[in-house]
Amino acid sequence: MLRSPIRRVDIARSWQLAREQFAAVVAERDAMFHRHLAELADLRRELHELRSIFLDVVTTLRAQAEVDVATQRHELEVLLARLERDPTRPLQ
Repeated sequence: MLRSPIRRVDIARSWQLAREQFAAVVAERDAMFHRHLAELADLRRELHELRSIFLDVVTTLRAQAEVDVATQRHELEVLLARLERDPTRPLQ
């Protein structure tokens, strides 16, 4: 014989299970949220550190470039001074 597919449902127990599952999901969501906030704070600190390093590198390179330009300008002036025409010599 076939049994009846009807089951008895304990409504109070079902509600209790639903509340427990909901509480577990909410706790998991909150834990994930706090982990993401911590990760975001870490990333912001790292970004701040990288920006600081980048600024130091740019400052150093800019200073070196200024020194290089000054050195090249001095060398150019020396070379131009050597090329100046001697006024006692004729043009041709």
